Amino acid sequence: MKPQLRRTPFRGYFGPEGEKIRLKLLDDYTDGLMREVTLDKANGLVGKTVIHPTHIIPVHALYVVTHEEYMDACSILSTCPDGNGAVKSTYSNKMNEIKPHTLWAEKIMRRANIFGVFHQHNSFTCLL
Repeated sequence: MKPQLRRTPFRGYFGPEGEKIRLKLLDDYTDGLMREVTLDKANGLVGKTVIHPTHIIPVHALYVVTHEEYMDACSILSTCPDGNGAVKSTYSNKMNEIKPHTLWAEKIMRRANIFGVFHQHNSFTCLL
């Protein structure tokens, strides 16, 4: 099976030491678990039954809300209540439509209350 964990996040956050961390995760079969969680999130599923204590940290790390998601959700929810129009993302990489994205923003805020929010330049790799 081809490894699913990309090298870039590990190298970017930890430098050369990041490759060792990535390889350990691949050796521990954590790669497949993290791929499952990523697919679950993409399909709108939140939560994962963890059957081994070593799975807790990787699963929780992937459910932490990114700074970009959090800022977008805050922006959407803080707009006027009539819910019309769109607002520019804080990261200036997209437009967020108020009405279609309100439910998404509410879900992001609930997830942020449970799992927390990463600082601006951090990702799941900093928790592993």
